[in-house]
Amino acid sequence: MSRMSIAILLCVALVASGGEAFSAGTSGAQFLGVGLGARSAAMGGACAAIVDGRAALVWNPAGLSRVGGDVVSVAHAAWFDDVGYQYASYARPLGTRGVVGAALQQGSLSWDNTGDGSFEASDFAGAVGYSYLLRPNLGLGADVRYASSSLGDDSASTFALDAGLVYVASDRLSFGAAVRHLGPGMEFVDESDPLPVTVVGGAAYQWRDVLIALDVEQQNDTDPGVRFGVEYSPLDYLDLRAGITGGAESALSPFSAGVGFHLQERWMLDYAYRPSDLGATHQVALSAAFGGPAVIGAVQEGGGVSEAPAPKSNLTVLSELAAEVIEEVVGRMNIPAGADVYIEQVEAHDAAWLVNSLLTAELTSRGHSVRAGTMASADPPEEGEEPREVYQVSHRVVVCEMTYPRVWREWLVGTRKIERRAAVDIHFQLSDTDRSVLWAGSGKRERRDIVRGSRIPELVTPGQSFTTPSLDAGGWDKVLEPVVVAGIVGGLIYLFYTSRSSD
Repeated sequence: MSRMSIAILLCVALVASGGEAFSAGTSGAQFLGVGLGARSAAMGGACAAIVDGRAALVWNPAGLSRVGGDVVSVAHAAWFDDVGYQYASYARPLGTRGVVGAALQQGSLSWDNTGDGSFEASDFAGAVGYSYLLRPNLGLGADVRYASSSLGDDSASTFALDAGLVYVASDRLSFGAAVRHLGPGMEFVDESDPLPVTVVGGAAYQWRDVLIALDVEQQNDTDPGVRFGVEYSPLDYLDLRAGITGGAESALSPFSAGVGFHLQERWMLDYAYRPSDLGATHQVALSAAFGGPAVIGAVQEGGGVSEAPAPKSNLTVLSELAAEVIEEVVGRMNIPAGADVYIEQVEAHDAAWLVNSLLTAELTSRGHSVRAGTMASADPPEEGEEPREVYQVSHRVVVCEMTYPRVWREWLVGTRKIERRAAVDIHFQLSDTDRSVLWAGSGKRERRDIVRGSRIPELVTPGQSFTTPSLDAGGWDKVLEPVVVAGIVGGLIYLFYTSRSSD
């Protein structure tokens, strides 16, 4: 049995065991079910298929596979009855070895219900997780969590396991499933309560600028629930979100909403709002990505963008992508064997010569007679020869370029790193001698990698502007990055010791 089969069976077994763990009554450690993660909360918690490194260890650990670079996130949730929760997480890709993550969660409450002094309660949870791509579109993940609660002078603790998977069916459609909080109950004094074991499955679909997500979940002490969320991105830096939950009873309103701001996929500020009969709840989260995008559009090989040890030139990468597009599109045209094919360039583009060359090579390899220019009628066949068919293949290069989306250094004076993004988008049209359009369509490809700044001069091709993008020299944000990271790490340490002292 292959490693992939074993891993999938193990994940299915964990989900099944989560279903068998259901029992009547009220679960303990209810704070584990608090929907932390401002983006996910704003979408009603419908995130099994789309959650990323910012909150993957809350909802579905397989979401770590969507991380494209080091991601640090801190969040604060103002709950009703003066309850406050803090959450912090860190995720790091390990290249082809997967993605690791860690998270801390802490909450506290103090009140006076006797007149003899305050009464305090606190919760703490720490998790370590790992996600691995079995295939470029299939990621599995799991985490181990330590949880503790204190109520006055009494305290209790336990361990729990989460496991999940994310499957990307296409650029638009993805699926996810997870089992959360699988483990022994939490015992206060002589009374033990089971953990809030939850099994969830969901799907997400991207339609233009709108992301639609739907989850169905079952928790051991509530009725089955449905979560529905929508995210609309009218601008490159703005996301508007809304969600609704149904099924399980809750003091919270079924409606939620929020907004997100992001800058170059590196800095993200998210906010979520949800009303209730006891007062509104608010969540604010700040996330930063270093070394790659915080979220990748689909699960990719290696868990994100990796550094190329011996990078190919910009022209070579673009040529490979264009060749892949042309091979795919010509195959879809189904031009009869032995036909005469004229190649026509519709619009001027710096990379048109490259497309002409690759298109000529592809058509020739398929046995066609290739000519440049406007289509002409077929020459009369010689006596005894079959007449040759004539076709026109027109192409328009929409995008064929190399860009450098991100430039940064490893800490303050470390090696300069540059992310390359190669993109190709070409539109084609096939016509016959009557100028009737027989087929029209396009092909797209994109590739990303990371190279050292010292290699950039040798990767460009003189005289080919589409292989020589402008390079941002950087600014004060490159100096501030390590300061931000140090501050966040210090906050994590402070959060940990604060939660331990409260226990």
